[in-house]
Amino acid sequence: MALPGTEAQSFLNSLVQGASSVWAGLLTTAPADNDTGSVEVSGGSYARVQVAGSVAATASWTTSTPNITMTSNPGWVVPGMAVYDTTNSQAIGTVSTYVGTALVLTANALHASSGSTDNLAFSAFGAATGAGPTTATSTAAVAFPQSTANWGTVVAWGLFNAASSGTLLIWDWLGADPWYPATVTLASPGVVTAPGITAGSSPNLANGASVVFTARFGGNIPTGFTAETAGTVAGLSSDTFNIGVNTSGTGACNVRQITQQSIPSNVTASFSSGSLVLTAA
Repeated sequence: MALPGTEAQSFLNSLVQGASSVWAGLLTTAPADNDTGSVEVSGGSYARVQVAGSVAATASWTTSTPNITMTSNPGWVVPGMAVYDTTNSQAIGTVSTYVGTALVLTANALHASSGSTDNLAFSAFGAATGAGPTTATSTAAVAFPQSTANWGTVVAWGLFNAASSGTLLIWDWLGADPWYPATVTLASPGVVTAPGITAGSSPNLANGASVVFTARFGGNIPTGFTAETAGTVAGLSSDTFNIGVNTSGTGACNVRQITQQSIPSNVTASFSSGSLVLTAA
């Protein structure tokens, strides 16, 4: 998605900080470069997980307390979620506990309420930061139901506007590794050079790791490579490697390491704070 830096931030924040309800889902096939063709996990007790939405407070609060009384408890709010007062368009803190209608923040509220019925938005993601690309990172754990059948190998995830069906609003690869500018030579196989990727990846890039390439943030994919399709690292030497694919042209694009996670039966797939990252540019 090509947007100026401030527009990309606004777009991500509208998803993760707005009052609209948003659900996270897992993908075994990522969308193509035109954002079509994704395959979501299905069956085996799979269900999307709500990661953002709104609840109204039933009493006013001040900056001298972390305690807020809510009208109801939706059940999906978990510790670590960011809390925004959408009535005043202000961030007020982070969820510590939410038991019954008693919401407790990790510290005193950053801003007082304007009245007794301010609407609060909860999100498993922090505010978007950076530009070209802009990213929003999870601040709370996102846990899916325990699988009762093999869910396959998950390679990506996305945000949807409904608990089932609906629209895929945005997606990203699984894992929290950043994108790195890269050049690719005309060779058999094409040689990729991405300064910083070895030291910057977590875990450090190694032969056998999965990587993907994109031109969404500028540049071009070399002829022979396929955008948004995973390749396997080989011949790693410092920040130079190949994916076993011959090229018939050079390229200057972006590359990142991704996580591929197999989810067999009787497993609870849970993604810790900081492990899910959304990218827009």
